[in-house]
Amino acid sequence: MGLFNFFSRPPSLKSLELERYLFSLSLDRLSAGVDNVHIDVHISAQVRSTLQSVAYLSVIRRSRSEPFFKDYRKKRLESEKERLKQLCADVLLDGINRSKSKAEVQVDFLGQVSLAKLFLEEIKNQYGKLIAHFENLIRTYELSRNRYQVESFRIKEKLLEIKRRQKRILRRVGEELFHILVDVHVGKLKNIRESNFPVENILPHNFLVNPMLFADSARDDFFLIREYVLFSQRAQDPDNYDSLKRIIHGLLAETDLDREEPENQDQLDESDPREQSEQAALPPEGNRLDQWIMAEENIDRMFNSFDTREEYQRAKSRKEAKETLGALKSRSKVQEKLLNYFYRKFKKAKLIERIAATQEMKSVYGKYCPPLQPWQVLEFIVKRSSRKPIARKLRRLKTFYHRTFSLGPLNNAIRRVKRSSTAENKLQLLIYLKHFFRYNRDLHTFRLLKEAMDAVALVKDEKILTLSRENHSLYEFLLPDERVKTEKPIINHVIIKADIRGSTDITYMMRTRGLTPASYFSLNFFDPISEILSDYDGSKEFIEGDAIILSVVEHEESPQNWYSVARACGLAVRMLNIVQQYNFKSKKHKLPVLELGIGICHEQRPPAFLFDGDSRIMISPAINLADRLSGCDKRLRRRFREKSRMFNLFVFQNASDEKIEDTKDDLFLRYNVNGIELDKGGFEKLSREIHLKSIHYPIGNRKVKLHFGKVPTLSGKYQQLIIREAAILEIKPETMEVTGKTSEKFYEVCTHPEIHKFIRSVT
Repeated sequence: MGLFNFFSRPPSLKSLELERYLFSLSLDRLSAGVDNVHIDVHISAQVRSTLQSVAYLSVIRRSRSEPFFKDYRKKRLESEKERLKQLCADVLLDGINRSKSKAEVQVDFLGQVSLAKLFLEEIKNQYGKLIAHFENLIRTYELSRNRYQVESFRIKEKLLEIKRRQKRILRRVGEELFHILVDVHVGKLKNIRESNFPVENILPHNFLVNPMLFADSARDDFFLIREYVLFSQRAQDPDNYDSLKRIIHGLLAETDLDREEPENQDQLDESDPREQSEQAALPPEGNRLDQWIMAEENIDRMFNSFDTREEYQRAKSRKEAKETLGALKSRSKVQEKLLNYFYRKFKKAKLIERIAATQEMKSVYGKYCPPLQPWQVLEFIVKRSSRKPIARKLRRLKTFYHRTFSLGPLNNAIRRVKRSSTAENKLQLLIYLKHFFRYNRDLHTFRLLKEAMDAVALVKDEKILTLSRENHSLYEFLLPDERVKTEKPIINHVIIKADIRGSTDITYMMRTRGLTPASYFSLNFFDPISEILSDYDGSKEFIEGDAIILSVVEHEESPQNWYSVARACGLAVRMLNIVQQYNFKSKKHKLPVLELGIGICHEQRPPAFLFDGDSRIMISPAINLADRLSGCDKRLRRRFREKSRMFNLFVFQNASDEKIEDTKDDLFLRYNVNGIELDKGGFEKLSREIHLKSIHYPIGNRKVKLHFGKVPTLSGKYQQLIIREAAILEIKPETMEVTGKTSEKFYEVCTHPEIHKFIRSVT
């Protein structure tokens, strides 16, 4: 009975850690263009011209037409490709910035979709240009009468070859050019997108490596064999696409794959955004199970007991922990049971032999196609009644094709299929399922991308461009030097106040030793900070003895630099790191070490300015608050002095709630030694600037809430930011004893290496 149950019922899949593919590409929130149907898009003229050059050179290369072009140089193609890659990155970055400024991710989608459409159009245009070039050559030689008959014949032969190989040429050129877009997507712009958007709003790279983009038909037999796996196009065959999909959906529906229900179904409203998101991500057929099988990594997780058993043996030889071995063994059993379950059902549907035959025919079908079609080769292998008619057809056509078609390779394939063991057939089934599921995903994403491209009008006509601009319906993806540059007004700003702790004692100690404190502060603090300001778009406002005040501002219509809080936080972290590096040297020479307190305050409006002669002086309420945030209470400093800790900032309330509510002043007490405090408004702005993820960091029996994300610097690098969110504690003014937590929060920019190591381990 136990063996029967092992094969007759599907296992639970809860332990396999499967994920759903929920991405949906839509442009439905963008404005229609002048025709009220399509979205008007204008792409940089430099991108267009460089793309035309690259596409034409690639078409020449892939058609093997280099001898007919004296000025063709392979190096030129490679250099032009690099230039195109950088230009595409620049215009897509422009799209990311505009997407950020409008708080609309579909603008970023539009840029990527528009470039994909432009690439596909130019590939066909340049192929047509190549054909026209050869036709012009032929006409030129024919007008020369008998002088160049041999050359004219050679050109005609080449033209026929190019036309005969059209599909292959277009596919190879498409793959080459779209590889540029993939490099831009996963290389140059990956970090900036991750900084700004959640993962579900970043176009997966499989959209751009989809073989269907370059195929005439997604169900062409030759295309299926080359990229996926052959399945029948005839409704009566058990392995046609729709029948296979129904079988797979039916089998998965019998599992617990998609049976997670809300805890209280009555509370899940029909307009729940989670439900809307999932529905939007469904393929046209609308089957929820596709969300699981389109996540490519799930296929091995569900079925690949072969790899899991090998992994188990390797782990066992390394003598890994029992828990690890147990988890691998358990996973292998679930995978094996599910594969056995599918195998049994597929065998009952008479599909196993056909699946084995689809793998065997790959090595032989080229010998018979043409004159046969691939499905006829498959029929010959699996269907006895089809063999004689197909053999007669091959004998009949041998004269036309000037060759004899031996049936030996086909008969050998038949024998290999019949001799396949059960284990081999199960492995073939696994491979078949992986190819089929990938085809299913690519078909879905191709339809999404094609629908999006069909909605785009790539505008070049100056009249349409002007009309669309005037009606504010034109989306432009341009290079920086193609836009009109004007000085935009400041719209908001951030103040950073860095205060040196114990500067009076340091100055006194150094003077008693005959040393110069002014040069010490300058070389170890002020000068190194000045050198890194440009990387964060920061400015030095003024120096107050042992403190420095910096600013980062944002300008109107400059979304590429709307990272004022993020860059201020990154700058503060760098400041502390620099001071710590100099402290290491100072300790070696028995010089005093520097300790800082840093406060960061955001003001959602421009600062005011006064002028003292030619010197501009900034006036802002953020300066006063940043001064409070950078401060440190002497009593708290004495109390915390000798304690080693992960965090360097603690905020306490010792005034009544009424007093705090009655003033805009900051009445809290702080311990801030080598700490960085970010005000509440600054944290809210940071959450809009970059995409922050949240996690809890375990310390003993408690958990600390952390937020983390990446900030882009002006040098093109990315810096990890980690923000600790904690409650302000209430204390007794007389004894400084903590009496409880308040409802107020404070935010510390974390610098401890262990915390950064923890975040790297979970990302």
